Amino acid sequence: MALSTKKEHMDNAEKIVRRIIYCAGAIVFIVLIITIAYPSIILVKNSFINDGIFSFQNYIEILTDKITYIIFRNTFIVALIGAIGATMLGVFIAWLIARTDIPFKNIWRKVLIIPYLIPPFIGGIAWVYLLGPVGILNKIWMALTNSADPLWVIYGRTGIILVMILYSFPIAYMVTLGTFKQMNPSLEEAARISGSGIISTLLNITAPLMMPSIGGSAILIFMSMMANFGIPAVIGFPERYYVMTTQIYLTILNFDKANNLQIAATLSMLLVVVALIIMQLQRLIQRGKSYVIISGKSSQPQLVKLGKKKYIAIAFLGLLVLFTVVLPIFAILANSLIKAIGLTFTIDNLTLMNYKRLLFDIPKTQRAIKNGLMLAAGSATVIVLVSLIISYMVVKLKVKGSRVLEALIILPYAVPGVVVALAFILAFVKPLPIINLTIYSTIWIIFLAYVARFLTFGIRSISAAFEQVDESLDDAARISGADFVTSFKDIEIPLIRTNIFAGWFLAFIPSLTELTLSILLFSVGNETLGTVVFGLHQEGKMCLTAALAFLIIVMIVTLNLIANKITKGKLGY
Repeated sequence: MALSTKKEHMDNAEKIVRRIIYCAGAIVFIVLIITIAYPSIILVKNSFINDGIFSFQNYIEILTDKITYIIFRNTFIVALIGAIGATMLGVFIAWLIARTDIPFKNIWRKVLIIPYLIPPFIGGIAWVYLLGPVGILNKIWMALTNSADPLWVIYGRTGIILVMILYSFPIAYMVTLGTFKQMNPSLEEAARISGSGIISTLLNITAPLMMPSIGGSAILIFMSMMANFGIPAVIGFPERYYVMTTQIYLTILNFDKANNLQIAATLSMLLVVVALIIMQLQRLIQRGKSYVIISGKSSQPQLVKLGKKKYIAIAFLGLLVLFTVVLPIFAILANSLIKAIGLTFTIDNLTLMNYKRLLFDIPKTQRAIKNGLMLAAGSATVIVLVSLIISYMVVKLKVKGSRVLEALIILPYAVPGVVVALAFILAFVKPLPIINLTIYSTIWIIFLAYVARFLTFGIRSISAAFEQVDESLDDAARISGADFVTSFKDIEIPLIRTNIFAGWFLAFIPSLTELTLSILLFSVGNETLGTVVFGLHQEGKMCLTAALAFLIIVMIVTLNLIANKITKGKLGY
């Protein structure tokens, strides 16, 4: 009788806890509606509003304007050439590391990932220091050749493409590296036995078999380049070379233009449509095709012996590290220590005053560091808590409507950040209905935008962990007398804590250095690290920009090393 009563008590307690979870899930869903669905609907609605009435005038205006086609062509050319270049470079490097006997592999693995950790707009600023009108490399060239003209000024389309490739190739490298390691080598070995050379085998056998990974990374890079704001802004603005993201930004800030926000919304819809078309195209290309490259048999691919060519390969990787890591970071550090931009890098011209001014004399820098850390830590924490609730409901409780929920969560990350920022501006420029709450021009609008944009990182990480936890462990805990809360606390959480930290870290890092959302949503007193770096650069305060950029790089690399240490190599690089 006592056992029966105890069982009923446990069942009742579990029902209560489940109801609490469902209530929490309902609250989270309402929050998602407010932060994702509502801004999206307002964005679409505003693209059809002209002078306060519903019409297609905005679409007619931009589709009949030649500038729209010029800017769209610029965007497409930059993204297409950049994606092809970055994908080819990343795939080739992954092949070198995974399938050849090139020396120092562990060192290459760690060093080649550093460009991925550097925020792209900071990479763009670094290359301005190198190949700007008074850049370090141009000054060296002019000194060596006694020329009055620089070797090459990086501003414009070619510079944008170059910098995008240098800071995007790690995506293709990371995506394809694991597949190269796991693929069945039998076809490659057969090709080599038949007399095929290294390059011929790579192009005719390996590359076609790797098409899903290669195509997936190419699409990912293409979309990220179309969505990129920082690099086109830093390198494109001086030459008046605009892409869609920078044009939307300038349209939003053009307060003299009638219906400027509505025109920007219409331009944003063009980017959204392009993104949807490309993702659908990828599905159609891969539909019905077989790319079985990982077999059930355990096989260790035979490494390609490079012979004397390994010295060429080492020189190639060395040059790549030189131009993506060493020179850009040196340029930032050198300019942060110089008294004035353009001075010769000598002992007499070195100073730490830029760092002193930055940290102690400029209030907005102090606010940006504090705001950046608070926003990143706060949004990452909320993301993890929300992800725990949603992931448990979807994976363990298997609630209906999970696909709709997944699409809702992915949307803010799938579209360009400038589009998300505009959606938040349009949605929250007025007080929220019913509750009459205003978050526009406050730090909270940035906070909500970070949560909406980076929530997918937490969901993916924690959902994957829940799927790997066998339900028999929960059953065993219940049989042993543990209630729902105890089982969740003592069984589930310890098993997925690495993924919880991974989700937190993956949301924290991009939030800390985020620019595209922040540049449109920040207000005086609510600056972030990204907006201050960009603002100092636009103001021409190059030495102060370099000092803050170097501090950000040090901060990111340090956090990466800490994450790698805490997770014993499972997270971080």
